[in-house]
Amino acid sequence: MFKRNIAFKLTSGFVLIVLISMLTLGLIFIQVFRQYELDSRQQTMLERARSISEVVSANLESNGQMRGIGGFMRFLDTMAEANVWIMDKQDNPLIFNGVSKGMGMGAGMSQSHTFYSGPLPQEAEDVINDVLSGKESISKSFSSVYDEATLTVGVPIVGTDNKVIGSVLLHTPVTGITDVLNKTTRILLISLLVALIIAIGLGIFYSFLFTHPLKAMNNTALEMARGNYSARTGIKRQDEIGQLGNSLDFLASELSEAGEKIDKLEQVRRDFVANVSHEFRTPLTVIRGSLEALSDGTIENPEDIERYHQRMLAETRSLERLVHDLLELSKLQSGKITISLEPVHIPSLLLDVVKSMQTIADSKEIQIHRDISQDVPPVLSDYDRLRQLFVIFIDNAIKYSPEKTVVSVSLQTKDILKVIIQDQGYGISEEEFGFIWDRFYKTDKSRKSGGTGLGLAIAKHLVELLNGRVYLKSQLDHGTIVTLEFPIFPKQSE
Repeated sequence: MFKRNIAFKLTSGFVLIVLISMLTLGLIFIQVFRQYELDSRQQTMLERARSISEVVSANLESNGQMRGIGGFMRFLDTMAEANVWIMDKQDNPLIFNGVSKGMGMGAGMSQSHTFYSGPLPQEAEDVINDVLSGKESISKSFSSVYDEATLTVGVPIVGTDNKVIGSVLLHTPVTGITDVLNKTTRILLISLLVALIIAIGLGIFYSFLFTHPLKAMNNTALEMARGNYSARTGIKRQDEIGQLGNSLDFLASELSEAGEKIDKLEQVRRDFVANVSHEFRTPLTVIRGSLEALSDGTIENPEDIERYHQRMLAETRSLERLVHDLLELSKLQSGKITISLEPVHIPSLLLDVVKSMQTIADSKEIQIHRDISQDVPPVLSDYDRLRQLFVIFIDNAIKYSPEKTVVSVSLQTKDILKVIIQDQGYGISEEEFGFIWDRFYKTDKSRKSGGTGLGLAIAKHLVELLNGRVYLKSQLDHGTIVTLEFPIFPKQSE
């Protein structure tokens, strides 16, 4: 279970990266340091061998005898920090120091100077021959002679006539270099251990930095799944994790708003069902009561029977209007109504609507005053939908006005076209003003008019569908002013 934890994976990966990096760098460093030590030791031994060669060349006679440096030769191995072999040009030993087996006395040498009397390996013989031929040599061919890994450098001894008169070989064990490398390796291992401890601590620390916000986001997601859209991650970072946390908080905020909208829509649906039920209940109750009275035979007077028939017909027409308005509003809200855009001459359309509505106005002795100029450019719109829109507002102006009043319809143009419909009706109170565009909303006076309460809701959707705007001003008992604005159709270039 712990191995599945992202903190464990991050820490393990961090430690593994540090371990591999340290081991790689350590191996490269050891190899480079080893090579450096070998090269440095070889260069030092060559310089010392050359110095010894110069000293020996100045004192070595042609018959191979040394003069005046007997005491100096006793300390050659100490000064050279290596075992010293000096031979003449016939490969005869003059001085051999520090050989561990096959010792013998060199001719003419002090008792402290010994030489190797056993057979040399072929590789060692080749090195000596190369030096006597005038070449400097570096080799490990004398390791079998000293029973340990040995580094050997050879330098020829050159006489005053530039001829090789002997050779100098310096031998040093490789163990000195190995000891230094071992110490370096131990230091490296200790450093690696310390680095791993630090890496583990840093890995745990950075794992917490990564996993803590992830856990917060996980808890927030679980809360959102339970329906708690107020939950937030609380992450305040500028990196990718912070961006993810902000996105999750934004999602929670959007879901919260969506939930509120869904609740409102559900409330609207319930209100809609209640309103529709209420609007249908009254006419259906009247129709049912009338039918029951007629069926029971309690109504026998022909005049009363005719009156009941007229009442049922009126209620049926009311239901028909209600159903028609509901279907119309449903189409508008769902976007299923398409419009046919064409240049429309608004003055002609308004005059046609006023003539049609004059019959209704005459029944209340209401005058419709017109201030409509014919010199108005067309608008790009749908003729039938514009006519429906004007009918709704003019019908409302007549319906909500007392008898013997005036309804005025005027037209103004400048940058836009304005249609202004003003009445001297009952007006709308400030408390009711915010609800007049809602479905089924009626003021007390409008209920007496017998409307469905859907006219203004339909009108609002028609205005939006026709890319227009509507403004409404009203004062209780002082009438209402409706202003409709539409963009003017651009003139065609001549």
